[in-house]
Amino acid sequence: MTDYCIRNTEEEDFVKIADLAEKCSPMVTERNSIYHIFTKFFKSTSLVVELDSGELAGFLLGFVSQEDPEEAYMHLLCVDPKIRTRGIGKSLVEKFFEAVSLKGCKKVYLITKPINWKSISFYRNLGFLEEKKGNIINIMGASAIRNYNGMGEHMVVFYKYIE
Repeated sequence: MTDYCIRNTEEEDFVKIADLAEKCSPMVTERNSIYHIFTKFFKSTSLVVELDSGELAGFLLGFVSQEDPEEAYMHLLCVDPKIRTRGIGKSLVEKFFEAVSLKGCKKVYLITKPINWKSISFYRNLGFLEEKKGNIINIMGASAIRNYNGMGEHMVVFYKYIE
């Protein structure tokens, strides 16, 4: 499939990103204002997949840590379920790594729900490792940090060093 391009977000992409996010369950969806913040203030580290038709078919929203500029965080990754398994998600992650590497980052973090097995498998296949520090509990074979996002919100925390 070569009828798409990956580009940095533009501010007006946030509404299309919000619409596409609804198709990416069990990924968390955000208020439109959060998508708007990423497309306005984190353009250099947030990406969209645009089809030749102009339709958005995927996105990755991320940023460089304000506390440690050698670390970056991938907040959300979504590829339209109709076109998954074509390497688009992997390409988005690679582009994000390129962008944050140019900014001096050496490590990338992300989190996902322990019930999101497609996501867990995807990140493991890309070489991400599960964080083993903290109050770790095993949920269906995944190492999750207990109450990471609040009471009962156990999350799998992944990281990967930039080569």
